Amino acid sequence: MVDGNDCSGCVFVAVVRDHDMYARLVKGNPNNAGGEFVAFDNLAENLSVTARYNSFLESWDYSREAWFVFVHEDYEFLEPVGPLLAKADQKSIYGTCGARSTRPGDDIVWALNSNRDGTDLGLYGRPFCGQPTVLTSDCNCLIVHSTLVREFGLRFDEKLTFDLYAEDFEIAAFERFGIPTKILGVANHHYSFGNIAPRFFVQRRYLMDKYRDASRVYGTTTKQLIGPIPLVLAVKRANRRWGRLGWLRRIGRFFWYRKYSRDGFARVRLLGLRLKFRAAGKYARYMGFENGRR
Repeated sequence: MVDGNDCSGCVFVAVVRDHDMYARLVKGNPNNAGGEFVAFDNLAENLSVTARYNSFLESWDYSREAWFVFVHEDYEFLEPVGPLLAKADQKSIYGTCGARSTRPGDDIVWALNSNRDGTDLGLYGRPFCGQPTVLTSDCNCLIVHSTLVREFGLRFDEKLTFDLYAEDFEIAAFERFGIPTKILGVANHHYSFGNIAPRFFVQRRYLMDKYRDASRVYGTTTKQLIGPIPLVLAVKRANRRWGRLGWLRRIGRFFWYRKYSRDGFARVRLLGLRLKFRAAGKYARYMGFENGRR
């Protein structure tokens, strides 16, 4: 990968049904300039995402080193990912939104979300530094280096047609080879709030059986737990106990409390004094903070 703001050395891989959205957000996105693009047309032949991704991994010429950037057609980078990946650890898997722990909602994310048409735009999560390690990351964007795929023969589980395939890829990589998953702090916009269909729970049950002997419990951004049933039950009990301490946390929040809201503001309470300030950072212009609009 060369220096600068381009994405040479990146291969953007997507399964496409909405070609206009893919052209606008992925292939035609100036932040992805310099990258290569592989698009599977699922209108012509509707195959699972995992089968498509594996066909790419099987066909790649591994004498060419590259970052594989698996993205959904409704996912947009708002800044070039290339310069960040040029400094990234090639021995790790990366996402842009992940579960830090097994507590529901304890996610590392700082991103825009909206409906598919851009309505109901909001900023979610909070700023973070570095490349924090998580248990799993979300499937809207998964990044892995070709050398890691080649060394360990990493593949997607084709029994997972759409849901939880990224989480499985990451859990398998850690359980079998000790490969960590980290979060890359790149500005992004996902044009979807997600949709949990009945298929999701069928595939979660499959993963519960697959990882019944896993070394630990894995949290997900969908607030699901995956791992050995006794450990999952123990974690759920611990989470319930934590929930019962809400009264104590509310007392503590009188003295210090900070919350980032979807409108791009941070709200702080210090010794009962309430403050509000802009905290959109790199998302300021998308939230309307520039040119005096807000």
